[in-house]
Amino acid sequence: HRDLHSFPTRRSSDLIQSSGKTFQHEEIVFTANGDPINVLVNSAPIFGNDGKLVAVMEIATDITETKRLQKKIEENTERYKTLYNEVPCYISVQDSSFRLVDFNRQFKDEFGGKRGEHCYKVYKHRETWCDVCPVAQAFEDGKVHTSDEVVVSKSGDPINVLVFAAPLVDKDGNISAVMEMSTNITSVINMQSRMANLGQLVSSLAHTIKGIVTGLEGGMYVVESGFKSKDDAIIKKGWDMVQRNVDRISHLVLDMLYFAKDRVPENSEVRLDELMYDICELYSKKMKDNNISLESKIDKVNPIIGDAKSLYTLILNLVENAIHACIWDKSNTEHKIKVDLTENESEFTLSVQDSGIGLTPDTKSKLFTTVYSSKGSSGSGFGLMIIKKIVDEHCGEITVESDPGKGAKFIVRLKK
Repeated sequence: HRDLHSFPTRRSSDLIQSSGKTFQHEEIVFTANGDPINVLVNSAPIFGNDGKLVAVMEIATDITETKRLQKKIEENTERYKTLYNEVPCYISVQDSSFRLVDFNRQFKDEFGGKRGEHCYKVYKHRETWCDVCPVAQAFEDGKVHTSDEVVVSKSGDPINVLVFAAPLVDKDGNISAVMEMSTNITSVINMQSRMANLGQLVSSLAHTIKGIVTGLEGGMYVVESGFKSKDDAIIKKGWDMVQRNVDRISHLVLDMLYFAKDRVPENSEVRLDELMYDICELYSKKMKDNNISLESKIDKVNPIIGDAKSLYTLILNLVENAIHACIWDKSNTEHKIKVDLTENESEFTLSVQDSGIGLTPDTKSKLFTTVYSSKGSSGSGFGLMIIKKIVDEHCGEITVESDPGKGAKFIVRLKK
């Protein structure tokens, strides 16, 4: 019937007369009342004794209901295909070798991949299958299995997903494939993490404030004792304790306000080299009093566009943390802090390195969160959190190099 589609304006009988062949085609005819009927037409030649075509027999079968059902199936197929592609989760169908048989548009957009590739390579950029796999479990027992997984997008970003793996059964009752449906729950995990950090923050603040209050009470007691004994030395000692703890509570409140406030950066041209010189000068006496030597290599650099107050706070906190790391290291009576600033075509790099107590791998993993302070029990952890916030506000990057007992080096890279 391909010939008929090529010549839609000619009837099959005409073609039969010209070719002597049998034809089959579909067409629409009308009843006496004008109602359309879909028919499947079979046309066959009838030849005389002399071998010449004398007539054409045409048999038409009513296929109107078949065409209606066929159209309905096509509409349903298209509807299910749209649903399959637009449902807000990642869907893939995998065979028993964990190869991708099919996947929806959401999966393709997020992970890429091709049919026939292994799911663990597309999902997790692995070369071997996963130790715990809900798809393998579904193939094994024919039940639906769930799991929480961390997969990797085609751009390399980690994504937390909740996975449901359901077996697909053929007409003989055998599992032919497994459909894996994964829902992105990264925002939920992030919210859980923020709530956990909030609880740790409250606990850390309560502990810090309790320490400050205890220090204030101790200072007041010493001052009161000095007044009773009329001893000026004791009074001065107690007053120094009070002042020290008032400074601590003042710094804590300012840090809390800075971290909590969503402030719009006031960008202008900032000279990082001048800021670093000023801060080194500011802390020179404190370093000298604590037997800490300062080594600086500060290049004269071009101005950076940024928030001057934030960048000053960034460098200030880095240097202050380095000083405290040295003070807390009781294993050595002499320490060194090295401050560097360089510039290349694309970025500024500033670093602050100390020879203090250093960081364990566990401690490094907790940096820039509410659960770690470089100042021991006297710190709240806000300083490091503020450092990270300022770096993020300037679209920069901060890394840490450290080993226990060998000091630490904080490196900040700010793009031009």
